[in-house]
Amino acid sequence: MRLSNGEVLLAWPLAQHIITQGWFYNDGSLHQAVDLRTQIDNMYIRPVYAAEDGTVDQTQDWDGHTKTGMQSYGNMVRIKHAPYKGKPLQTRYAHLSRYCVKLGQQVKEGDLIGYSGTTGNVFGAHLHFEVILNGSRTNPLVWLDGDFTTASSQVFTYRPGEHAVEKPADAARPSGKEVLIDVAHHQGVIDWAKVPYRAIVRIGYRGYGSGKLMKDEQFDANLAGAKANGKLFGFYFFSQAVTVDEAREEADFCARLAPTGYPLFFDAEWSHETHDGRADNLTKDQRTAIAMAFCERAKTHGFTAGIYTFTAFATANIDYAYLCEDYIGWLADTRANYDKTLPRYIHQYGQATKGSVPGITAVVDLNHLVKALSAVDKPERKLQVITIGPVSQGDADAIYLLCKQRGLTDAGLYKSEWSEV
Repeated sequence: MRLSNGEVLLAWPLAQHIITQGWFYNDGSLHQAVDLRTQIDNMYIRPVYAAEDGTVDQTQDWDGHTKTGMQSYGNMVRIKHAPYKGKPLQTRYAHLSRYCVKLGQQVKEGDLIGYSGTTGNVFGAHLHFEVILNGSRTNPLVWLDGDFTTASSQVFTYRPGEHAVEKPADAARPSGKEVLIDVAHHQGVIDWAKVPYRAIVRIGYRGYGSGKLMKDEQFDANLAGAKANGKLFGFYFFSQAVTVDEAREEADFCARLAPTGYPLFFDAEWSHETHDGRADNLTKDQRTAIAMAFCERAKTHGFTAGIYTFTAFATANIDYAYLCEDYIGWLADTRANYDKTLPRYIHQYGQATKGSVPGITAVVDLNHLVKALSAVDKPERKLQVITIGPVSQGDADAIYLLCKQRGLTDAGLYKSEWSEV
């Protein structure tokens, strides 16, 4: 249906809303759809309904054996709906046992269009449901209400770090809250003079497979541009640490690259494979300890420590609420009816479409500041001048090396003076 503010709220295509695979498959790879459970009480054929008024613009009959290409969908129906903000909107229903509509037929929201099944490339009965905006698949959970459950804690309903959602969610933002964006190399070159919001800039990440600490490809440009235009809010680091020592190493890495005095967030998300190629089988307590190690080390460097994650991960894979007792919480949840009992200073509520944020041509995450951070609103740290001397050149070199190890040379927070004995 169309809401009074112009937003779209789709109806669920099944009577029961149990998600078995989310926007990401349970192994962490990209799915770009949701799968809904249909096998209940030893029965897998369930009525499938139109998610909104529209016209059937595609049907497909499965040939009974091919499981590649479009035939991987099996028996399938696609419906074209009214445009959303000038862009075509469609929904797709796949793996049907049969459908009961015709090409060109007009349907109403809730009309029966077919029955679930196991046709095409499937490993068990389910309904594969897609939402397509302007030719690109978008996360269906942005368009549906929050009345659903997941089959297990491993179901990825949304994984924010991968920038999967394209539908703008401005309507979900409470009025009066400051908008923040978070940026990385995914956003490309940014014209910071045009950006209207403060930003959380990614410092880097631990490389998949290699375990090497990597600086974000756009970090230097983003840091310089955001600072020069008064748009720097803080930083985050995408972690793949599997030990507390690795977490401390990541915090030290951040301190060598970024100015202190800002929030620094530990980005805690699920990875189906660790940096050394092993399966990620860390316990909830281990992940929590790793996050604490990063945050505590970040504090010693002068950052305001924070933790970023998304709701499903926060409740099942890490003790987010406990961490928020000592650190700033930044939580992602794009649903309209998200769990408001979880603490947070920053709420990531969705994404802007390409080019809709001035100065940024790519998709960008949108957040709102729930609580003001006093540390962020203080003036930046002034240059600290320390005069040391007279000392020998060897001692002067040792002092310089110590400052460099502490990250002070990169941060620009000190000046040393000495004279030869």
